[in-house]
Amino acid sequence: MTFRRVAGPSPRTVALPTASPVLLVGLLLAFFAVACGSAGPSASVGQPAPSGSAAAGANPTPPRWPGTTVLAVIALGAADGEIRKAGDDLQAAAAKQDLKAMWGAADGLARMIDGLMPNLERLEVYAGTSSIAAQYRASFPDLAAGAKLLRDSITKGDSAGVVAGSQQIARGLAAYAPIRREIAGLVEQAIVQQRLYLK
Repeated sequence: MTFRRVAGPSPRTVALPTASPVLLVGLLLAFFAVACGSAGPSASVGQPAPSGSAAAGANPTPPRWPGTTVLAVIALGAADGEIRKAGDDLQAAAAKQDLKAMWGAADGLARMIDGLMPNLERLEVYAGTSSIAAQYRASFPDLAAGAKLLRDSITKGDSAGVVAGSQQIARGLAAYAPIRREIAGLVEQAIVQQRLYLK
């Protein structure tokens, strides 16, 4: 799943006259470095689903997931790399003081998260994925709202809004880090579930 980013506003709309550029860039880099630094691969990749782990030895066939949950896990797993890339793009744009690139990355992140939100209800209907759904609920609203605030503040030339939006994105990315450690393993389980449906 690939999410397209639209072009940023024209250069005349992205001036931030009320803040020191050096201070602003330093703040943004600090926010993104803290938020992006703790995301690594999961040690739980390939483990059985929580609801089937106790009986895994006795019953080699895992319990069936709802079909919509399978599709939601696969969609969210495919988006994981895009979310990380959006954070990296924002950090790189801040380092280059490229407000147009920041606008594009923030807009792309906001659109992507909005598009992924319906998948959370599909996780919540199954006990084996309800806990990660709660983690998504703790991270996605900050990511979406922060990205929109950052994008709109760049357009308005509102330096305080740029900082506030960046802080909110950083909170969302920090809350998202534990999800990154689990989603790969859940995607593997979802692929197994797809095969069960095809039998």
